[in-house]
Amino acid sequence: MKEKYGDVTSFTSTGRLYINLGSIKALREAHITKSECFGERISDFSVLGYLFSDAVVFVRGEAWKVLRKFFVQVLKDRGSISIKNSMSDSLYDSLNSTVKDLKSRNGEPVNLIELLTDKCNTVMRLSLFGDVGASDEQIREMNKLFADEISSMTPMNVLLSGNIAKYLICPLKSECRKALRSHKKIEKILINIINEHKLTYDEGHTRDIIDDYIKEREKRRSKGDPTADYFTDKSLITNLTQFVGDGVLSVASFISAMIRVLIDYPEEQEKVYKEIVEVVGLERSPSIEDKSKLTYLNALILEGLRTSDMFPIFPSLECTKETTLNGYRIPKGAITLMNFYTAHKDPQVFENPLKFNPSRYVQTDGKRRPELPITFGVGKRACLGEGFVMMQIFLFLATIIQNFRLTLPEGVNVSTYELFMTGKLQVCAHPRNQK
Repeated sequence: MKEKYGDVTSFTSTGRLYINLGSIKALREAHITKSECFGERISDFSVLGYLFSDAVVFVRGEAWKVLRKFFVQVLKDRGSISIKNSMSDSLYDSLNSTVKDLKSRNGEPVNLIELLTDKCNTVMRLSLFGDVGASDEQIREMNKLFADEISSMTPMNVLLSGNIAKYLICPLKSECRKALRSHKKIEKILINIINEHKLTYDEGHTRDIIDDYIKEREKRRSKGDPTADYFTDKSLITNLTQFVGDGVLSVASFISAMIRVLIDYPEEQEKVYKEIVEVVGLERSPSIEDKSKLTYLNALILEGLRTSDMFPIFPSLECTKETTLNGYRIPKGAITLMNFYTAHKDPQVFENPLKFNPSRYVQTDGKRRPELPITFGVGKRACLGEGFVMMQIFLFLATIIQNFRLTLPEGVNVSTYELFMTGKLQVCAHPRNQK
């Protein structure tokens, strides 16, 4: 379709006009160059907006600016945007535990997403809640429910918006009802956690992100600041749901997607292993400090994100005032659709776009590096946790590849989109030379 109609096309779904942005250039024009016209999420009903309406990712207007600024700082302080020294021990413990568990299987098949989800649970729990804010069991149950919720978010379902979808379609779709049931169960868990925090809250001793939130709300209220009204319990619940789900399930799925790529291209797996041996060696485990030195692994991760079909499309922003994109008139109320699939396979940007080639991201003298993948979005509404996710992908991949040669069990074949939607990827991890 892109070859025939160009970078910007339109279609309607459930009565709403969508603007399909099929290139990185078109996405940047809408989300960066003309961000004053595309600065808000969908104002009407949408499936994702309904479930996460008060979360930073979907809230609108001044509330978005206030809450985003607060959460960016808190997540940075608590290590959920970048890996901080204060939480690196728990991350390395999870990495070592992953190696131990995989070795115990001695090359037998294991559901990698399930294993990594369990390890990422601990990292996220300690990052957001510390030692006492929430239990591993609570975070594990939330992620199980979040996985059920996300499994309902097929490309067709995420396009459901407006009154037709709200009243005539979603109530009749079993996937939507399942997602809502799972979401309400997550809310119930978080309400209990938040209520316990309120009973034991001490302004002089903030224990975790929930205490940080309560403290900020009380500080604004004491000053008569009307923005205190944005700090509702519902907003806290939906943001925590998103942070925990994206910080665990999405991280585990991204890592598994990269491993799926390595299995598809065993020669690339060996190139990465050779680089790790040369840079890190076999006497110690990879660390955060090695990231800048493992250039080929970094390139492979970028190429894996570019070629992955995990998130083919995402309904992003609403046009708040009439404008133009690529010469076309865009009316107020139109919804932009980020088409990652076509944007990442644009032959005008990527040479031989259908070929998996990590070397395209290896910087050499005189060579211009192509556009980076936009998996985490572009502009002001880009994902808050990109750095946190990318660092974990790097460390888990480096550690696993250093210790294992990875293959699929005989007869198993699953795409990256399928592994994200099902939460299942069976792999065989064959131990390499013992350190």
